[in-house]
Amino acid sequence: MIHRHLKTTLRFLWRQRLFTGLNILGLAIGIASSWMIYRIVDFEYSYDKDLPHKERTFRLITGAVYDEGESRYGGVSAPIYQAIREEVSGVEKAVPVFGQWIGSVEISQKVGKPILVEDQEGIVAVDESYFEMVPYTWLVGNSASSFENPNNVVLTENRAREYFPQLKIEEILGKPLVYNGEIQKTISGIVKDLEGPTEFTAQEFIYLKPEVYALGDWTNTNGSDKLYLRFFEDSDPVTVLEQINELSASKWDEFNKNREQNLSVKKWYELLPISESHFSTHINDYNLRKASKPVIYGLIGIGGFLLLLACINYINLSTVQLPQRSKEIGVRKTLGGGRVQLISQILGETLITVLLSIILAFFLSNFAFKLLGDLIPQGTLEYSNHIGAAVFLVLLVLLSTMMSGIYPAWLIAKVRPINIMRGPTIVNTGTGKLTLRKGLIVFQFTIAQVFIIGALVVGQQLKYVLQKDLGFNKEAIVLVDIPIKILWDSALQIKSFPLQEELKNVEGVQKVSLGSEPLATGYNSAPFAYMDENSGVSTERQLNIKWVDTNYLDVYDIELVAGRNIESSETENEYLINETAAKAYGFSSPQYAIGKFINRREGEAFPIIGVVKDFHIKDFYTGIEPLVMIHEKSNLGTFNIKLNSNDPSQWQKSLAEIEEKWYSFYPPETFSYKFYDEALEAIYVQERNLSKLINLTTAIAIVISCLGLFGLASLTAFQRTKEIGIRKILGANVAGIVAMLSKDFVKLVIIAILIASPFAWWAVDKWLEDFAYKVTVNWWIFGFAGLLAAGIAMLTVGFQSIKVAIRNPVDSLRNE
Repeated sequence: MIHRHLKTTLRFLWRQRLFTGLNILGLAIGIASSWMIYRIVDFEYSYDKDLPHKERTFRLITGAVYDEGESRYGGVSAPIYQAIREEVSGVEKAVPVFGQWIGSVEISQKVGKPILVEDQEGIVAVDESYFEMVPYTWLVGNSASSFENPNNVVLTENRAREYFPQLKIEEILGKPLVYNGEIQKTISGIVKDLEGPTEFTAQEFIYLKPEVYALGDWTNTNGSDKLYLRFFEDSDPVTVLEQINELSASKWDEFNKNREQNLSVKKWYELLPISESHFSTHINDYNLRKASKPVIYGLIGIGGFLLLLACINYINLSTVQLPQRSKEIGVRKTLGGGRVQLISQILGETLITVLLSIILAFFLSNFAFKLLGDLIPQGTLEYSNHIGAAVFLVLLVLLSTMMSGIYPAWLIAKVRPINIMRGPTIVNTGTGKLTLRKGLIVFQFTIAQVFIIGALVVGQQLKYVLQKDLGFNKEAIVLVDIPIKILWDSALQIKSFPLQEELKNVEGVQKVSLGSEPLATGYNSAPFAYMDENSGVSTERQLNIKWVDTNYLDVYDIELVAGRNIESSETENEYLINETAAKAYGFSSPQYAIGKFINRREGEAFPIIGVVKDFHIKDFYTGIEPLVMIHEKSNLGTFNIKLNSNDPSQWQKSLAEIEEKWYSFYPPETFSYKFYDEALEAIYVQERNLSKLINLTTAIAIVISCLGLFGLASLTAFQRTKEIGIRKILGANVAGIVAMLSKDFVKLVIIAILIASPFAWWAVDKWLEDFAYKVTVNWWIFGFAGLLAAGIAMLTVGFQSIKVAIRNPVDSLRNE
């Protein structure tokens, strides 16, 4: 029985090769999209899923208010972990993980010279509690003895093999490491790298020595100092958090007790469940990859819509074939075929089509993963969850089969044999002017229309942020960062100024400045106070800081609207501010700000000697903020080199000469440059990826929708074959017949446009809300999207319409 059904099904699918191919292609696209999105979502939700006692493990994060704006930070004050252990009840473990910056690591080798690794990452300071919380497998050593000596260090297996590639794991134990050329550590343990995605990515663990912290340390927050808390099973997190905040407040009060001016910053602590840490995009964290839940939900929605569109496409194409199967259905019913048998046959055909689609989807998804490499989170392809993947595929097959096949099967089952055997019969799919099939087409094009409008708006916004005037000239500027080890070396640091003079003489170089780039992802800020001499009122504002030299304004063509440029000095002694800062202090005009004194907390007051025109210092999600520009030689860490923009062909020659002069001042392998305009574009990589994703989704939605429209056009042409033949005999021309057949489809597209437009407007307006500077969503975007959809629809149905219109009317009217 099964063999006969399978043979019949395969024979039918082969006879209808065109429609079978279209069905397989449509389902394969939908299934491939769903599979890719499942892989991404499964990866993101697998972070630290095997962490013991995950349900009662939290991160302590810091909240603060600056200039009436709340912010959250992943770092904490260093002394807090000791105080929690001693004074807060309900906490089973307080686990500090303090990031470390190590300028160099020297590794002695059995043969040859020692290996020197500079600016090594992944080094943290921890104590025994860290290994009691995180489930590492010890290859050599153990958590109890690894830190018996404070000068011990524990490595992960990967880091151990990086340092000692020729040795066995057991032989690495006891080997020395020298940090920063003077601090010697001894390897006391090696742990296996954690399997699966995790935020515990450190690979080198030194001992966090207990120390007596000063009261002032309670007011500092270091973004790389993280603290994890594991509560007892009966602990109340709310009560514990209250104790922590009371403890912190008491330390602040004690710190302010003997000060002339209180340090009054609104600051508090919050608890973040470890299960939410990977999704805490609202928290400023140092060097920690995160995922956005709204983005993930959006991906799930896209996957669901694409699969639904593919199933609708299958329904439309399947019902198109029902009139051509009239006699087959009639014979089966006349010979005793029941509803269950017919339904099972159609579902069987659907199941086989879905299985064939999965094979094609496998190749499509592999190709798409390679094509969309930048869009796929790093580590997704390496992560495997075989049980979860198998369950998802089974559910995907069952869902696709039922969604695609149940309606065509129901249509066949309800047809009466006597009506079929009287002649070619059309199986109705609805009554009235708007049938279910037409409704499905409208739904498909509604979704496609929303994606088209979204693609246009996202593309416009991306173009806007990349081309908008930033308030400074970014063209033909090369940035060369001075490595930190040079900045920290007083003997090397002073060489930057003679080098600056040398670079000015390089052919093709117009100007050179030492200072922070105007717009960057990172920033420095501090509170600055202005005391009004007349009223005696002090106004404090949080100002972003840019370190600049006397050439900075010229290099970037930043306009000075009042006062003069800054003058050279060893330490800060005067300030430039921007227009927004002048307004923030209540100055009536930029000219009025000149000569006024502002000071950092506990610092000396210096005069404002100039006001510059506002320019963007952060991305377009943020408005222009108050800014102070300071000249202090010890903080000038980047060369800003303006090349001759009139002759780009000579840039490489100029860069080669710049590098040659660099190495006459600084050690080898310290030179690295980037063009500033390219660095600015890299800031919006997330928006670029979103644009690529929406463009791809739009293309998929259009293709699937057109497949469904092709099916409906085929059915209409079949139904009206004789009518068209009669019209041609009566004198109708090809153009008139094509217009007659196409107008109904254009109506469907117009209905889809009317339905999609308000939803699309709401979606793009919601997305644009996050931008402080954004494009205006004009009516023409909806008009253009509608014309594009209508044009695509006309091309899709035009082939079938022309094919029927040019057919010989004699063939159309001939009886079988």
